[in-house]
Amino acid sequence: MKTSVKLLFGVSYMIFYLSFTSCEDMMGNFLEKPPGVDVTEDTIFATQNNVETFLMGIYKDGMYTDLPEWNDRNGRRDSPFGCYCDEAENVATWYSSQVYNTASITSYNNGDGGRWYYRWRAIRSINILLDRIDDVPDASAEYKREARGQALFIRGLCYFEMFKRYGGVPIVDKRFSFDDPESLKIGRATLEETVDFIVKDADEAARLLPDKWASHLTGKATKGAALMLKSRALLYAASDLSNTATPPLALPGHNELISYGNYDANRWKLAADAAKEVINWAPSGEIHLIDDQGVDKNYQYVWSVADNAEVIMSSKLTGVTGYWHDIYKSLNNFYFAQSGTMITQNFVEKYEKKDGTAQYWNPNGGNNLTQIYAELDPRFGQSIGYNGSYWNADFPVLTLWEGAVPSNQPPLLDLKTGYWVRKYIPTEMDRNTSVYAIWNLYRLAEAYLNYAEALNEYQGPVKEAYDAVNLIRARSGMPNFPGGLSKEEFREKLRNERGIELFFEEHRLWDIMRWRIAEEEGVMQGNMRGIKIYKLSEPGNEFRYEPYVFEERFWKTAMYRIPFPQSEIDKGYIIQNPGW
Repeated sequence: MKTSVKLLFGVSYMIFYLSFTSCEDMMGNFLEKPPGVDVTEDTIFATQNNVETFLMGIYKDGMYTDLPEWNDRNGRRDSPFGCYCDEAENVATWYSSQVYNTASITSYNNGDGGRWYYRWRAIRSINILLDRIDDVPDASAEYKREARGQALFIRGLCYFEMFKRYGGVPIVDKRFSFDDPESLKIGRATLEETVDFIVKDADEAARLLPDKWASHLTGKATKGAALMLKSRALLYAASDLSNTATPPLALPGHNELISYGNYDANRWKLAADAAKEVINWAPSGEIHLIDDQGVDKNYQYVWSVADNAEVIMSSKLTGVTGYWHDIYKSLNNFYFAQSGTMITQNFVEKYEKKDGTAQYWNPNGGNNLTQIYAELDPRFGQSIGYNGSYWNADFPVLTLWEGAVPSNQPPLLDLKTGYWVRKYIPTEMDRNTSVYAIWNLYRLAEAYLNYAEALNEYQGPVKEAYDAVNLIRARSGMPNFPGGLSKEEFREKLRNERGIELFFEEHRLWDIMRWRIAEEEGVMQGNMRGIKIYKLSEPGNEFRYEPYVFEERFWKTAMYRIPFPQSEIDKGYIIQNPGW
């Protein structure tokens, strides 16, 4: 019988962690034998099966999803990263996004939660595996090679997640010797060294990993995943936050920890080349853009159908579940009047009309809301729950207008914006139907958008940049970008396109950061807007909308590089980021 990765993540991971771990810090007794359990490090590397279980634990620690769960070390519930920026707002106020929205980040509560801890736990396990994998007597050379590749990919991923938040971080590429306490005192690497380390791990992982796994092993890292990691890392490295001599807030004497210290256009070329490498690789992994479901379904198919042909890597950390799960209690408010994720009017106004022109929203309101919705980019209806749209069998028509009959709609408790998030909540899920929770780490559309952006920044809007972005738009029925755009005009349209196509996929927050646009009005500070909806008395299906401000958010320049946890600073050999 075949064993699925999903099963390994569930049962095997549980067995492993009940036996092998304790909630100490990253230097703790990770492999210390619990009382009454005859387990040592040698036991782990005695058989291939034991190593596979160990490797699944590394995936669990090192490849978390953006799906909101109680996965913080301290038991706090995470909210989707869309709630940290202008994409969304969560009904509940206890989520970690609030420290961003109120600019109340500190070194004691930096919004990174327990993920810092889990990344270092994964890195430690990875270094142990890399040191011991050749000792496994019953493992084939192929298995050992692929295990190394997976470990290197996840280590690179952990470092990328830290790089985009902190800049340069300590590089730990081997296991520690506890006989030499001084060896544990590793200071921060420069930003350039950190990026180079990520790229090195990604390149080596790509060399070791297969193009594709057998279907029962879907969810493991492939060559394509490693190439996507490299593409994303080099795109971020080439962007304004890092590729500069003048970081948003200086760190006197140590700017090399938070930026390159100069601008180099060739970094954009490296990013373009890396994205093109993914595109060129895709046929080898049997990966292609989904364009055969119709313009009104292509986009939704990508995020609602597990392991479809556009997905390069997806998480298998959460199995079949339903509306009662923490994931869906955070994302929707339809069954529990306690939470839910709302999309801001700020973001809704980014959707163009189907003809590619900007949609007009009257700042004083209007009596044509249904007409406006009907005119928008098809991806709007496939991403966002709006008044009059289909939700599921329990709520076939969303009635989000003021005074709507409560029994015929989800609870309106604290619905501030007029919209619910649709994406990642399949229409099939209702009171009686569970679904497989999908979260895609990498998909091919991102590579095309990375390529278009990097080419434009390096050469201007060349034909290849147009071709890449137009492929993405065409499969959703949107017209090509207009010809003759300047570099700056192409940049702005591409950034908007990236926001729409990659909506709610954990990109928008970090794109805002790397582009250094957080302080712009309505992005991560200033007025966050929603609409109030009123049913008109005359016959027909039209509604009045009235824009209003539901929240003012705040921003501090220092937040471009968040603070290291105070517990790390207190050790005496980590230099804190500026402003903290």
